[in-house]
Amino acid sequence: MTLAPADGGRRSRRGFAYQDAVTLLDCLDMLEGQWTAVSWEDLEDILCHRDGAPVYRQVKTVEEAGTRHSIANVCRPEEKKAADSSYLGKLFLGKPLPDGTRFTFIVNETPQRDLYEFVAERDRPRGPVSADARADIVRRLGGVQLPDSRDIGWW
Repeated sequence: MTLAPADGGRRSRRGFAYQDAVTLLDCLDMLEGQWTAVSWEDLEDILCHRDGAPVYRQVKTVEEAGTRHSIANVCRPEEKKAADSSYLGKLFLGKPLPDGTRFTFIVNETPQRDLYEFVAERDRPRGPVSADARADIVRRLGGVQLPDSRDIGWW
């Protein structure tokens, strides 16, 4: 299937519109006192602060019908590149990691079952994650080196 040039722009804008909506919700949450600062297109799609600790937020939109994120999808490196080129690899790189740092991967659809145990509804804590799911991500992102001699299992 070939897309008309304008279709690509519309699809791209829908992805940015979703990111803009999430950013707006974070700004509204800041007014309610949940965050002390919110910035966007900085070190990450959205960067929120609470008590000096950063919360890095990556926002992804899926447009293709029947496509949902999975552990394999979010850990898959770009073609012929290292693990740090994957969605999660990029989320963890090049950022200060003081105590209290958090990472959030936000999607516009329900992920596949293997990633679903990482899901937390807005403003609610995440439930427990199985050792198998955690180990799968650590294995897939084994080449990702975090600052301060931390490994991906730290996350």
